[in-house]
Amino acid sequence: MTRVYIGCFGSGLGHASRMLDVAGELKARGIAVELSSSGEVATLIEHRGYRCNRLPLADVRYRETGEFSLRDTLSASHSILGHTLQQFVKELSNIRRFAPDVVVSDSALPTVLAAKSLGLPTFTVLNQLNLTGPNYTGRATTRLLSVGISSMMGKLWELSDEVLLPDLPPPYTISEKNLWGSHVGKTRYVGFLPMPGKGEPDAAAIEFSSDRRPKVFWRVSGPPRTRTSFLKKAFECARMLADEYVFVVTEGSPTAGHAASRIPGGWSYGWCDIVDVYFRSCDLVVSRAGHGTIGQAITHSKPSLLVPIPKQPEQEGNAQKAVQLGVSLMLSQDEVGPATVRRALGELRGSGCASRAQGLGVFASGYDARAEVIRTVEAAASGVLSGPH
Repeated sequence: MTRVYIGCFGSGLGHASRMLDVAGELKARGIAVELSSSGEVATLIEHRGYRCNRLPLADVRYRETGEFSLRDTLSASHSILGHTLQQFVKELSNIRRFAPDVVVSDSALPTVLAAKSLGLPTFTVLNQLNLTGPNYTGRATTRLLSVGISSMMGKLWELSDEVLLPDLPPPYTISEKNLWGSHVGKTRYVGFLPMPGKGEPDAAAIEFSSDRRPKVFWRVSGPPRTRTSFLKKAFECARMLADEYVFVVTEGSPTAGHAASRIPGGWSYGWCDIVDVYFRSCDLVVSRAGHGTIGQAITHSKPSLLVPIPKQPEQEGNAQKAVQLGVSLMLSQDEVGPATVRRALGELRGSGCASRAQGLGVFASGYDARAEVIRTVEAAASGVLSGPH
């Protein structure tokens, strides 16, 4: 039996979510799958019925306001590096025990290093190669250090047999500011990877879809510390804008309840298992600027209002590109409130964003990223490495 080992970065649920979709297809083809990750990401994987090898969390730092802190991250670099080394050692043991034919890493560098040290075919799925975006305005020494780390990590990612970029090719690359300029070779664009969340509409979804008001899907996501403030703003806007819009808010916590609850202005889920239903039935999306959520909105041809995690260069770069493509508007977290959200939603409905989102969605539908990842893995398991395009 073919065996595939999948390592997922342990911060933010998007990495594991898209790999769970790949894992499900591999299992359906009779391939044995085992995964690894950290924290609540590991919990999500286990809730989906997979064995997950738990690793110590090695993550960047966020302030209580939810904003990313490069200074705190660099100050904690010894701890982060120590946990990363522990991840490498544990992955060596995990991979040896499972004896896979192929290893796939979604943004998990220790998995790549462990797999290649064991001489295994290894593929990386990655949409961020740069640690800071071009607009970062921190101190010059801090920026130079960050650029140096990015360059070093780029060379380490190149140890993979191939880096699969889960994005659209130029000029439509959402993560271009987080990818371009990194000089990492062996890359190939495969299109947006789908995420689990397909299912039958529940009672809330049926009522939501039949509501005559414009329908807003407000998706909260990201590391736990970044979610609280954004979630409070979601509930406030749902309550205050109920005269014009109906909302569904998903709180992004895999350990919370999965059933819909009534809130003023609509419904909320602690964790929503049917996000695909809401992406199809909504008119507008409000979300963080995570790469996976933007990709889902585009795939479903929905215009979006994006609120990046404050001072998080990856999300700021994603949002700026979506705005440039004319399918999204962007607000800072401090700007979000009932009045500004009402204006932004009105602009999304009347500015041509919807028609541009429709066109880009048609283009994105020409890619089947899951099939491409599966094809690459199966070919490698049979001894064929496809090589970058």
